[in-house]
Amino acid sequence: MLRENVIVSGSLTTGGSTGQLIVPAGDRSGRPATPDTGSLYLETSSSGSVILVYNGINNIDAGWEPIGSQDDSRVAFKYRTIITTSYTAGGYKDASPWKTVQRTINATDQTVSVGDLMDYPSSYSSGGCSDTKLFMWSVNTDDLWKSATMVHSTYTTGINMVNETAYAHQTKWDLANARDQMGTLFQETLFAWIFGGSVAAVEKFNFVNETMYLNLYNAYTSTNAMNSSITSSLGCAGFSDENYGYGYGSESGMKLFFATDTMNIKQQWGASGQQKGISSKVGKGYAGNEGTYNGGYNLRRWDYATETNLGNVAKPYPNCGEENFTMGQDHQYMIGNYDGLQNNGSWKFYYGTDTGTSSVSGLNPTTHGGMSSGHCGWRA
Repeated sequence: MLRENVIVSGSLTTGGSTGQLIVPAGDRSGRPATPDTGSLYLETSSSGSVILVYNGINNIDAGWEPIGSQDDSRVAFKYRTIITTSYTAGGYKDASPWKTVQRTINATDQTVSVGDLMDYPSSYSSGGCSDTKLFMWSVNTDDLWKSATMVHSTYTTGINMVNETAYAHQTKWDLANARDQMGTLFQETLFAWIFGGSVAAVEKFNFVNETMYLNLYNAYTSTNAMNSSITSSLGCAGFSDENYGYGYGSESGMKLFFATDTMNIKQQWGASGQQKGISSKVGKGYAGNEGTYNGGYNLRRWDYATETNLGNVAKPYPNCGEENFTMGQDHQYMIGNYDGLQNNGSWKFYYGTDTGTSSVSGLNPTTHGGMSSGHCGWRA
């Protein structure tokens, strides 16, 4: 559905055999050189097409952005999928990494184990989820603990979140590059971009056909790869909106444009890659303001539209890092963290008030003595 206003001076002429409205089309290089505000352009590539509108705001892909992104109402994005159930996979305690997956029911705040569903354990890893599956990148195929600065494998493990069973491995899921602790940005349940982990190249995972693009291309140019400028000695993290992702490490930050597979150097959104990012569907993203593996007491609160910090807010659970964060509708969870020890501490955080509590009965996982540095997924 077209959400733009069409202003006509004189008459509007349609074309084609059925009288449809036709807009200029071509690849990225064919964009109009001096477009008027409101100009439309159908940008095509081998991986798909998108209609862009020119808004003249240069910090957004030289003034171009996908149709619909200008709508102030975030209702469609928020309710496209109603998140009801969250899952936390992997993590570790001391030098023991886990294969275990925990389920949290968002309506009741109750967490229970659904078993050891991972092929291999995971510590200091990352992942992403489709509508039905949770994928964990670079798991520990030797079954040994890996630190944030140790290189992991290229192996991706899968979990079926609907029937809560292991999902048989396919090599098309695997990374091209073995990484240490990486970050993941995601476009809803369509795509994920894996960056950092001491590797410059960015890899892209298609959740629809469950395939890793081993040689990531820019979808709108003929270049062969997209590289991240992220520098970090303590891993990478990020948070994601509907059309953009925001990644950071301990020394730098970037913004990812989902529609065009391009990155811009930006401010450092969080203090460290160990101070994890929180995504939302309400126009805000969060990242730890201080600390590294622990020592985080506050969250930076970023407005997606203006990319400015709305002011720091207190973490409901102090002195933490290495958190496992979910995303939800009106609230989200932390399930496990590190506060000097790997632990099962949790919180429930409300997006509307930017406040939360760490005293929710039944929310803490109980299978192991602690589980920091795992990763979360969610489903309807």
